[in-house]
Amino acid sequence: MLIKRIKIENFRNIKQAELDFSSSANVFFGNNAQGKTNMLEAVSIVLGKSFRNIKQNDIIPFDSTDCKTKINLFYESEITPGRLNEISYEQDSVKINGIMLKKAAELYGEFKYVVFIPDNLNLIKGYPDVRRYYLDNIAIMQNKAHNKCISEYKNALKQRCAAYFARYSEDMLVVWDDILIKQGINLTYGRLKYLSLIREYACEIYQNLSGGEILKISYFSDVFGKISELDTTNKENLYGVYKRRLQEMTFEGQSGKTPGAHRDDVVFTINGKNARSYGSQGQLRSIAIALKLAEAKIIREFNRENPVVLLDEVLGELDLGRREFVVKHFDKSQVFITSCNINDFENMADIKVWSVDDGVFAPRQ
Repeated sequence: MLIKRIKIENFRNIKQAELDFSSSANVFFGNNAQGKTNMLEAVSIVLGKSFRNIKQNDIIPFDSTDCKTKINLFYESEITPGRLNEISYEQDSVKINGIMLKKAAELYGEFKYVVFIPDNLNLIKGYPDVRRYYLDNIAIMQNKAHNKCISEYKNALKQRCAAYFARYSEDMLVVWDDILIKQGINLTYGRLKYLSLIREYACEIYQNLSGGEILKISYFSDVFGKISELDTTNKENLYGVYKRRLQEMTFEGQSGKTPGAHRDDVVFTINGKNARSYGSQGQLRSIAIALKLAEAKIIREFNRENPVVLLDEVLGELDLGRREFVVKHFDKSQVFITSCNINDFENMADIKVWSVDDGVFAPRQ
């Protein structure tokens, strides 16, 4: 995918903007809170999902509450180069070349892109749900059925918990147990499938980036323990193990919590030590970089296309060596970068630059 142009009206602090993009690197620089990240978010939201946790009202400018947000993104597909396509977004209503979709989320996974934001640098030290969310997003990008699996699992978990604490009959619990177990197995399998690919690429990238340190990535299932893969050829056995774990939460165990895939975690170790507890800031940054570069590599190899890359205020936090390492690995992709310091990119060739001030984008030579 190659994004050629974007038109924006009433998106956060961007009242109106129309930009033509370079096929290589596009840089937005300026002070904080001027609209740089908003531009990247506008691109991501049109492609199916904002990288921020937002509500619909959040994207409308405070002084334009009676206006509608409109974003038009024009792109070329690698399948049909030379043909200009359009995605139009208006208040969560999305059209592709004039054809209406049921909801914006249908686009997520259709267009391949990688987002690298400051929060990713805390991926290793954050709560387990951050790491599960990260893995699930990778799985959805490759297989949209994973999203349906998550939805059904969450609903079954909610209904089972309600039935449990309302002291409904065991028969009622059995109904939700069946869905929870089947989708829990599918959810775990999907995460492990793509974690194995991430592990293969990220550990090698990290070793090169760190000068020889050994990174290992392990998956800890709340049901199955520490595992590297899930043998789905014997689903009856997996079902039985999952069922026994659920039965550990009984009506008498009022302090118990429902076990399952929603409690799984990923652990990173460097030279045998837990990175969450002992990793330095530099090591944590390097792991996050390795994960994102691995994510892009998966997309290239398995989808035969280069992902669009969104880098939000990340390169400026890296030393020169790591910055050049990242840029080199994304050199085949169209890249969008935000930064407070344009000097960080003085050695980059074939880039297009805008200065950003209060939602206004001014092209720079």
